[in-house]
Formats: sequence, C-alpha cells, structure tokens
Amino acid sequence: MNYRERFRKYVDGTLEGEERARIEEDLEKTQVLLDYLDSSMDEELFSAEDESAGKDKPGRAQWNGREHDLSRRISRAVNRKLRRYAAVTGAVVLLLVFIGVNVLSPALDALYYNPSRPKASDPPIDLNMAVYMELMCADKGYANVHVRPEGYGRHSIDVQTQRNGRTDHHYLELNKNHLYWTDMSWNQSEVPGNAFTYCVEERDSFSGISAREAADRLQGLPDTMAVRAAISFKEPKDTGRLVQFMDKYSGEFLYVPFETYEDQKGTMTEYMGYRPDAAGYVRTDSYDTEKYPYLDLAQYEKDGRIPADVLEKHVISLLAYMTDNERFGRIFASEVPGENVFNRIKFESALDYVKKNGVNGYGAVVNAGRDELLELLADPDVDGVYLMDAHLNL
Repeated sequence: MNYRERFRKYVDGTLEGEERARIEEDLEKTQVLLDYLDSSMDEELFSAEDESAGKDKPGRAQWNGREHDLSRRISRAVNRKLRRYAAVTGAVVLLLVFIGVNVLSPALDALYYNPSRPKASDPPIDLNMAVYMELMCADKGYANVHVRPEGYGRHSIDVQTQRNGRTDHHYLELNKNHLYWTDMSWNQSEVPGNAFTYCVEERDSFSGISAREAADRLQGLPDTMAVRAAISFKEPKDTGRLVQFMDKYSGEFLYVPFETYEDQKGTMTEYMGYRPDAAGYVRTDSYDTEKYPYLDLAQYEKDGRIPADVLEKHVISLLAYMTDNERFGRIFASEVPGENVFNRIKFESALDYVKKNGVNGYGAVVNAGRDELLELLADPDVDGVYLMDAHLNL
C-alpha cells in the first residue's frame, strides 16, 4: 500500500496504529514548515535562499537537507500559485473592462433613447427639438442641437438658440431616458406670463405699458437701435388677419402665441406659439411632408410672405407632430425635470381646438428698428407692449 492510499485511509478514519502515527507526524512537520513560511515569506527570505548569495538565513543550520529541500519546493509552489492568481485576476479585470467598454456601453446606448444615433423609427433629434422649441419658445430663436455621447446611456446635450448674431447655449444631461436640466429655463419663453394684455384680467396685472408710453420711450433711442418687444393685439387675429397686419410693417416677427383652449383669455398660462416665417434651417427631408404639411416652413418655396393657409397647416402639423412623437415628449417635454411625465393631452387638446377654431394669435414678439417699431405701435390694433431688450442695428 503506497503513501497516497494510506493517507486516503487516514482521511477516511480507517487507518490505525503505527501508520496513522506516521501520517500525523508528517502533518505536524508540514504545519511547522507552513507556519514558518507564512511568517517569513518576504524579499529577504527569497534572496537568502538563493545559493549564489553564499549566506545562510539564521536557523537554517537546524534543518536537515530533506527539510530544506521541502521548504524550497513549498516556497516555489506558493509563488507559482500567487503569480497564477495575479495573472487570472488581471485577465478577469481586463475582460470586465473590455466588456464594459465594448459590450455594455453600446448595449445600454441601444436600449435607451439615443439622440446621437436614433433608431430608424425615431425622427432626428434636431427636427424634434426644432418643433418643440418653436411651440414653446420661438422668441429665443432655436438654431441647433449638439449631442455628445458619454457611454452607458448618457449624453451631454447643448441646445443652441440664436438671435441678433449671438448664440446662447442651454446645457442638458440625458441619463438613461431621464433628462436633467442644468438650465431650468431652456424650454421657456423669455416673455413673462403677463406680458400680453390677453393673459390678464385686470390691466394693473399687465407687465407692459401702453403703446403711447412705449413710443415716448423709444423716441429717446438713437435710430441705430433695434428693439425686441412683445406687442398685444386688442383682439386675437387668425392667420389671415395676421398676414395682413405683418404686410404693413417691415419688422421681424419672431413668435406668435395663439389660443389653445376655451375661455383662455385672462389666464396666465405657459405660451404655445409659432414663428410666422421660415427660420433659415431646412429640415424638409427629415419628415413625411404629406402627413405633416409645412412642418418646416421652408417647404413653402415661393417668394414673398407665407400665406395664411400655409401658416395654419404649419401650426396643425407642429401640434400633430408633438402628439405623435411621444417618446421624445416623455423625455424632453416632461413637466418634471428628471421624470418622464409627458402631458400629451396638452398638445392633443390644443390640436383639437385649433382644428375647430383656427389659429388665433393674441400678440407677437417682434424685432424691429426704432422707427419701424414706432410705426407699428401707432397701429390701432395694438393694445400694449412689453419692451424686452435693445441692441445696435448695424
């Protein structure tokens, strides 16, 4: 019976007598050696064990040759194990990093809404943002959106608005379908809720001034100045009467807020409006022009003022597009930052109201030179004005 068989019987508890005593003596020796190695395994020990150094570790003389050989074999075996574990651990770490970068990150980007690489069923982020920003805050002059993928379902977003040659940046962070606002007013009009006489019950609540008072103030400005102002109409104008009004003046009409529900007059709610002229960025190849006619006013290719019927179709297409594009709406049109709360009914009810009653604007945000604005303020249909800012018109 060889040593392996005797040791197996010892483990099973069937080895007796002198052979059992020998196994226990061997185990005791091994334990002594392992305890020594456990307390002494360091650089000094291994160098001391190198025969070329010509020096002995204190206590080595006490070992016989057989014990010394066994200790070296155990030391080398331990070192091999440690190196093997280190190599395996390093390989596992590298594998996890590789999986994280090349597998997990693309998988999360594909799982969540990815504005940098939209699915075939998702419209491009630039078109989505252009529609949404026009409805909510066209007075800011939406220009473009830049998306930087950060990996793992995260994207940094820069919504750019532009007017009078100045570009403003509105930074957002999209993290796994949740949008976090670093700019809390990125999707809000710069016109306060009481800047139009239509929106207030009492004249005292109106934040603007009368057309005559505004004209007196403008007289003191140099004729090289241009002014951005929100003018109020005495009565809402449908697109036909609005076109007639705009044809009389040479200012730039940036934004026309319109009625979206019954009995809205006298209520300070968030604006919903449209830009009555092409914005200068052509996006007509990004949507179904039959389903959403004149969603981009650049689709109207004739010269001159855009006609009233085209403006009405434009507004209906804006509202229909937002109603249909719920995935974008849940994230970017959410009324709670960081939460996907899309008020789809707001756009649906506005669409139904417009289809029934037409597009009726109760004011307009205009950008005009001093003399042009003075001429506009003299119109009997103007009920008041909120002066927003002025700049050199060079």
